[in-house]
Amino acid sequence: METTRPSLLLRLKSPSDQGAWYEFDHIYRPILARFALARGLGAEQAEEVSQECITAISHYIKSFEYDPNKGKFKAWLRTMVNNRIKNLHRGRREIQAGTQDFRDLQHNDDAPDELFEKLWRQEHLKHCLRLIKSEVEKSTFEAFVAYVLEEKPIEEVCKEHGMTSNQVHAIKSRMIKRLSLRMAELSGEQE
Repeated sequence: METTRPSLLLRLKSPSDQGAWYEFDHIYRPILARFALARGLGAEQAEEVSQECITAISHYIKSFEYDPNKGKFKAWLRTMVNNRIKNLHRGRREIQAGTQDFRDLQHNDDAPDELFEKLWRQEHLKHCLRLIKSEVEKSTFEAFVAYVLEEKPIEEVCKEHGMTSNQVHAIKSRMIKRLSLRMAELSGEQE
């Protein structure tokens, strides 16, 4: 998931396309908030950073011209959220760090760019799963989630959902293909 679908970014230019803004907000606000939280901000500050970024995007998008040679939206978004987080950290009064603060820093193994990448993929995957959930039967989706995402043993999934192991494997295969297609559509690879 390296790119953002260009058509979604272009649709954002139309203030009347509320569907585009809804989809955009559903995908990117959680990335921004989770990244800010992981970088040490509190929930209120993380929401503030997210809102500032979304507002900046709404102003910038009016003059947006898609040109992949100038750089990717993801890199621009990562830079924007990083800068806003740094500004908040600079604006804080110096507070004596406690032992727990140092422990928390040691457990944050991902560098900011790696963390942003990880959150980017996770939130795009969640969005695609939400879309797919409405496209398939409830039992199919639940069996897929149980077997693939929750990693339950196949025997348990079969028993819970009244399926054979062949059915569960077939569901896994079909759902992964569908998920791959949705991810490709979201990234613009299908346009």
